[in-house]
Amino acid sequence: MHRVCALSLALALAPTLAAAQDDQPDFVPGKDVADAVAKKDGEKAAAAEKEGAQPDGWQLALSLGLNSSFGHSSDVVGQPDGGTLQFGLVIDGSADYRKGQHDWQNALTITHQQTKTPAIDPFVKTGDEFNLRSIYLYELADIRWLGPFARARFQTALLPGYLVRGEDARVRLIDVDGNATSIGIAAQENYPLTSAFEPFVMRQSAGAFARPYDMKTLKLLITAGLGAQEVITQGGRAVTDDDTTPAIEVTELSDSQQLGAEVEVDVSGAYEERLTWGANANVLFPFLTNADTDLEGLELTNVELGLRMGYKLAKWASLDYVLSAKRLPLIVDVWQVQNNLLLSAAFNLL
Repeated sequence: MHRVCALSLALALAPTLAAAQDDQPDFVPGKDVADAVAKKDGEKAAAAEKEGAQPDGWQLALSLGLNSSFGHSSDVVGQPDGGTLQFGLVIDGSADYRKGQHDWQNALTITHQQTKTPAIDPFVKTGDEFNLRSIYLYELADIRWLGPFARARFQTALLPGYLVRGEDARVRLIDVDGNATSIGIAAQENYPLTSAFEPFVMRQSAGAFARPYDMKTLKLLITAGLGAQEVITQGGRAVTDDDTTPAIEVTELSDSQQLGAEVEVDVSGAYEERLTWGANANVLFPFLTNADTDLEGLELTNVELGLRMGYKLAKWASLDYVLSAKRLPLIVDVWQVQNNLLLSAAFNLL
């Protein structure tokens, strides 16, 4: 009798146990751990995106800006008759990779402008810069905003440079040894100064960095360490005119290598996706150089300053201001300053 009751109870409970078993998920070894890790990674990525920091992986960007202007005057007091035409382009690209404590940033900037005025018949380049930059940052595990860095940078001009005058002029050529020769150039003549990719400036740096802010709204990067610079020329010349003399002084460029202490500060930010801004300052104080020069001490210091601001008027139009000021005494011992205010048609290609 007891056996019959037990068998009946077992048969009655069997469907219930089977249904309960069907409601349970299949057991996969390690699945709970994997789900927890994936959830944690997702929470980190969401938090990083919310704060404006770059998530792990590749981040690619490429934009093209085109600008132009035209003006014409006729019988206007104090102005030559004729038209003034200017056009240019700006290309900005970046390819950044981040993975854990590793951060590799690459940036490319190409700027070029051509201008024609009534006083000078041929087009003359009024802006020409190629700047390629790559930096690797390793963030310390306990202090993520500190660590070592390594950086390489290449700067040059893409097209040849010429001296063009609206009237006949005398030119005083000064070679690397200081010897001077006087020649004449005719009006509207393209007198060659530099070749394409001249001068070619290379810079390598390594040391320590501090990055207390790394968000879209505010980025601040400070680097300090050892820097080396190489200048490669092809026998080109630079205008070093002395206003107190009737002739135009043109000085021959020379190759040079320098090694010294380098400090750089780079700060940038954005506001509501429309306004972007940035500023940077770089100082290289060389304590070793192979150049045969009368400059010494602080006179050999290389200084580069930059300021950029942009306001997006529409998806395809932007107003940009760019200031560049540099002093590279072994190339030319004067401040080289360029200001550009551009209304551009901008296109995001990536």
